[in-house]
Amino acid sequence: MYKFIFDSDALIKLTKSGILQLLCQYYSCVTTPEVENECVEQGKKRLHKDALTIENSVSKGLVTIIDVKKIEKTGKNLGRGEISTVNLYLQEKNAVIVTDDSAFINFLAENEIKFLVPADLVLLMKISNKVDKKTALLYLDKLREFIRKEVYYDIKKEIIGG
Repeated sequence: MYKFIFDSDALIKLTKSGILQLLCQYYSCVTTPEVENECVEQGKKRLHKDALTIENSVSKGLVTIIDVKKIEKTGKNLGRGEISTVNLYLQEKNAVIVTDDSAFINFLAENEIKFLVPADLVLLMKISNKVDKKTALLYLDKLREFIRKEVYYDIKKEIIGG
């Protein structure tokens, strides 16, 4: 089973698009206390509706919070959530980070750390026969406003062609 480690950016986008709960039915979805704090506690202070949805997903056990045993500074210009995400990746076996943050993606690529963007998860659900083509396209459309245009069109092409 795939284990996905979400940073704040991915967790928020997947929640806003309504995809998170479906993903968590099929895959192990985890994050760190630092990311949970950014998304839930800070989000509630700013009155973001998605903060309550994320909090509910955690309380229902859909998204598991895993403490990082050892936090090491991993890179310049990374926030606490990103640092904890990388450290959790280093701690967990067979995990993949999910992010859509460009600077974080550059860091992950430079350090050869496995990652996916949120739209990749829609394609994965289609390829894994968790959803049909029509449903995959529906979920991709729900993500559309939150992701880069070229990613949207690349994934759409893959879903239609695959």
